[in-house]
Amino acid sequence: MRSARDVPTPDPRARARARATRVAALAALLVCAGACKTDATETATPTPEAGARATPAAAPAGERVAALGERMLDGYFALAPVAATGAGAHEHDGRWPDVSPEGVSRERAFIEQITREVAAIPRAQLDADAALELELIQNHVDGWRFALDVERWHHTNPFHYVSSVGSGLDDLISRDFAPLEQRADDLASRLEGLPKLIDQALANLRPAEQVFAPHARVAAAQLDGAITLIEREIPERTKAAPPELRRRIADASPPAAQALRRMQTTLRDVIMPVAKGQWRLGPERFDARLRLTLQTNMSAEEVVTRARAEHDRVRARMATLARELYPSLLGEGALENFLAHARGDEDALNTQIVRDVLAALADDHPTAARLRDACEANLERLQRFVADKRLVPLDPNEVLEVIWTPPHARGYAIAGLASPGPLDAQKPGLPSFYLVQPVPEDWSEQRRESFLREYNSFMLEILSIHEAIPGHFVQLYLGKREPSRLRRVLGNGAFIEGWAVYAERLMVEAGYAGAGPPEGAKRPRGVSKGLWRVKTDPALRARAIELHGLKFYLRTVTNAILDNEIHAGDMTEEQAVRLMVERSYQEEGEARAKWVRAQLISTQLSTYFVGATAWFALRERAEAQAKAAGAALDLHGFHGEALGHGAPPVHRLPALMGWADGS
Repeated sequence: MRSARDVPTPDPRARARARATRVAALAALLVCAGACKTDATETATPTPEAGARATPAAAPAGERVAALGERMLDGYFALAPVAATGAGAHEHDGRWPDVSPEGVSRERAFIEQITREVAAIPRAQLDADAALELELIQNHVDGWRFALDVERWHHTNPFHYVSSVGSGLDDLISRDFAPLEQRADDLASRLEGLPKLIDQALANLRPAEQVFAPHARVAAAQLDGAITLIEREIPERTKAAPPELRRRIADASPPAAQALRRMQTTLRDVIMPVAKGQWRLGPERFDARLRLTLQTNMSAEEVVTRARAEHDRVRARMATLARELYPSLLGEGALENFLAHARGDEDALNTQIVRDVLAALADDHPTAARLRDACEANLERLQRFVADKRLVPLDPNEVLEVIWTPPHARGYAIAGLASPGPLDAQKPGLPSFYLVQPVPEDWSEQRRESFLREYNSFMLEILSIHEAIPGHFVQLYLGKREPSRLRRVLGNGAFIEGWAVYAERLMVEAGYAGAGPPEGAKRPRGVSKGLWRVKTDPALRARAIELHGLKFYLRTVTNAILDNEIHAGDMTEEQAVRLMVERSYQEEGEARAKWVRAQLISTQLSTYFVGATAWFALRERAEAQAKAAGAALDLHGFHGEALGHGAPPVHRLPALMGWADGS
């Protein structure tokens, strides 16, 4: 779909124009680290000496930061060509990363070069924009170093390799960012180089005992999708390419697919039976990784303490709302009857009341085959509501397509938003993809039904707000208008995920009620009178969506608790499932899937809660400022300004927005 109507996005700010001019003026000073396109078996290597000569030490500090940011990105893209493709930097689209010991040594050398240059820049001389960019550079290389030296992903994490293979191939065929001939040429080169990458990966994943077992299981399963991508999807998507390129792709595909089958067999038969690498970070390393992910000084203990308190608060609010909905759904006098005969303390009674209401509402859910269509049906209504209420700037030229998650990317999350690379943002017509994972066919009927009840019609409204409008889809395309190349690429995860959670509350507060049945429709067989009453009454429907918004937000809070307890503690799968099902109102199918995801990543699950908390606080401060000036807050203007700086840590926004004290 294409967003249909809205007010125009504000013109770029004078500050942004000035910075873009400054960066362009520095182009002559920049030395590209490995900018020349190379063969798939070659490695473009950044040279510390060339980087050191790029900007004179006597240059103004702000110019040195801008130049260093450009050099860091160029070197990073040369060393991480799959990440470069995803970001929209296409100089290395025909290459894979060199993950041999020599290649990893080059990564370490580059990290240390950039670290030295960061330390040499006087921070006291920097304005807010330059200070932020220096912080982003330092945080990026620190996170890179952590991944190499602490997490040791090259030796422990086969999921990373498999994800890179899927992205490295799919990104070249999923969007028309360049002519098909160019993309097919690069695709052929990557297919030709894939056996070497797999050889390097399998050499790194020895001894097998050091490998992370959860990551190996998911990687082995996802390889089926990667093989399908090579054998079925690529031939179909490149059939209009020139004959010589189709021949290259056809010749390279069997060895590439065979290499992936060899990796899959090795994972299943050699690695998984003995894999026992310690995938839990432990308290100290989790705290260090969390600070890098969030880009704040907030400790892991502070995050989980806040999350536990918020968990209790949200449960209490859900109980109040459920009591209000109970009579409409389950009949007049039903609540009084329940309370008269129920046993247990107040918490137990409230828990059951919420469960009863959620269970009655969950009867309204799509079939597995209609899950994607149900998500798509929400979008036009969401964008119209946002436009009519003037909540957030929208762009009518941005394209959003709802698709099933590609096979090679399944098994990780129910939904996601795949947007064009941030450096491809100015190319017209490139779509964003709202990914919806099909319900696995090998699930039992009970698990399938549990999953569909979790993602019932009311919950899909919240999911579509989060992933699409005005959540990730809108935030990402507005953020890509930030002129700084560095800022566009290095987005803060808490800003991005926090905005999407904040957007859920924004829509509920604005009175979003979704869509009811067509006027004059009769109650279908199997739909209770109470559920039909809710579906046909806009006020009740809005409350049902609000309740699911709270349930979705409770999941956000629970994610932060899980993240800490799993990676800094020793939480088991059954303990995690109990927290999600018994205390957080999730269906077991969703909880089991979240356990898999929580093992594969660390600290990312905390970004939702921490980021949302920061966005709520920023909004409260903006409202206080407007009130002090004798006016109501203009949400459209506030959101447009806040989303126009890329995706920096949220606590940096006041200074970037020119608020008086900048804190």
